[in-house]
Amino acid sequence: MPDSPSGRYPGGLPGRHAGRPAPRPWERSFRCPSTAQRRRPVEAPPKRYEDFVALHEEIAAESGPPLRQLWWTGISASLVGGGLAFGAVMALRTMFGVEVPVFAGGHTAAAPAATSYALCATAATIQATALMHLLLATAARPVRAFACIGAIAVFLLTVLPLAMHGPLDAALATSGINLIGGTAVVVLLSAVVGASRQFPWDGPFRRARR
Repeated sequence: MPDSPSGRYPGGLPGRHAGRPAPRPWERSFRCPSTAQRRRPVEAPPKRYEDFVALHEEIAAESGPPLRQLWWTGISASLVGGGLAFGAVMALRTMFGVEVPVFAGGHTAAAPAATSYALCATAATIQATALMHLLLATAARPVRAFACIGAIAVFLLTVLPLAMHGPLDAALATSGINLIGGTAVVVLLSAVVGASRQFPWDGPFRRARR
């Protein structure tokens, strides 16, 4: 067994090969893929790095705010809501004698009262659409914020007719129409935005981590 400055070693090359068999000449000349894989196994990338890449790809592929779908839905809902409000007022006033809406009073004819109520319903729907547009540009969770604001607005529209001086049946009918129409608008706009836009906290990345 040959000697070395640090002691005796079993032969072969000194240094990092001391204490183990020396590599064969053909392994030093060239290394085939199987030999390289055997001598230095490829480590799998860290899980944290994979999660970061997945999150980056998800955010990069995320589409912009669904403004076109929002406004098409808002305009359509405003026209349909205005038409339904006009028909409901005309039917209640002519067929049942209920003075709807209560703020119009009994001295107003059916057609002007129905027209004013339909215009109010159309304007309220357009304003709700504009509010959702604003929240999409400013709020971190626009659907949740819009649902909270819409719930407060629908509550006020439902309670205010009951506080006005007028026939009780007219106040109840106006309150019911406001409740049904307002709830439908809030749910429709929230559903359109929620279905058209995929948020990072509700996307497949979060579901994959659970």
